[in-house]
Amino acid sequence: MSIDQSYLEYLDRTGLKAEECTQMELLAVATKREIPNGAFIFVGTGLPLLAGMLAQHTAAPDMTMILEAGTVGPTIKHLPVSVADTRAAYQASVLSTVADAFGTIACRGFCTLGLLGAAECDMYGNLNSSAVGGYWPAGVSGQGRGPATRLTGSGGANSIASLADKIIVSMVHEKRRMVERVEYLTSPCGMRGPQGETRFDYGLFRGGDLVVISDLGILRPNPETGILELDMYYPGVSPEFIRENTGWSLKIEQAREMEPPTFEELRILRTLVDPDRLFLGRKSKRKT
Repeated sequence: MSIDQSYLEYLDRTGLKAEECTQMELLAVATKREIPNGAFIFVGTGLPLLAGMLAQHTAAPDMTMILEAGTVGPTIKHLPVSVADTRAAYQASVLSTVADAFGTIACRGFCTLGLLGAAECDMYGNLNSSAVGGYWPAGVSGQGRGPATRLTGSGGANSIASLADKIIVSMVHEKRRMVERVEYLTSPCGMRGPQGETRFDYGLFRGGDLVVISDLGILRPNPETGILELDMYYPGVSPEFIRENTGWSLKIEQAREMEPPTFEELRILRTLVDPDRLFLGRKSKRKT
């Protein structure tokens, strides 16, 4: 396959090869493949926006992207760094408010898909984007110290997790992130717990359809237990390696290898979605 000159220059500048891809590129492509055309999709900051833009440029041109700041239906040309970044407003159908995004759209059932990231994901697919090492400030914590790391917080993630028909979680796969139980439950994306402690037992009567896509593979919940199991692993990644980097006893027996990214998926991702490799350039801290 011939490669145009601008792409050749990109590959030369970045040291990449057209036929090879990084773990972050695999994550973006795998997430994009889960996004159906025509979806009303609430997209979070970071890796979710990356996958959302790739889907918009390829298999889902008719999806309606919604950002929690109130932007509806943009055609994003330059990767935003936040949901309130004005670059996310290009050709938008509506520029409104957080109240409209959730009150007028999500609460009325128009959130068919939510695309979220997080610092921690537990074995049921629940997310923590609030704090690690405790939640309360030192003065009221009872231990005399505050959290080790204060994260960005929920933003609209809890509302999206509670109201969307389906959630796609997009995140880096490390043992410190893929834990048996999140330290703080910011977003109840999956079943939340075993029978008697499911999301439905806590009054969340919508959603529950979930897929977790990491930079190593794809996890889906067992339909009976709600516990995440390995569905696909990426080319060049061992299922056993994924289990070693997971904080619970991950079932890998039924997993199969994902089809590698196509030439066009990689070209668009690299040259149109994130040419500066703002997110594609990220690397995991796990031991290889």
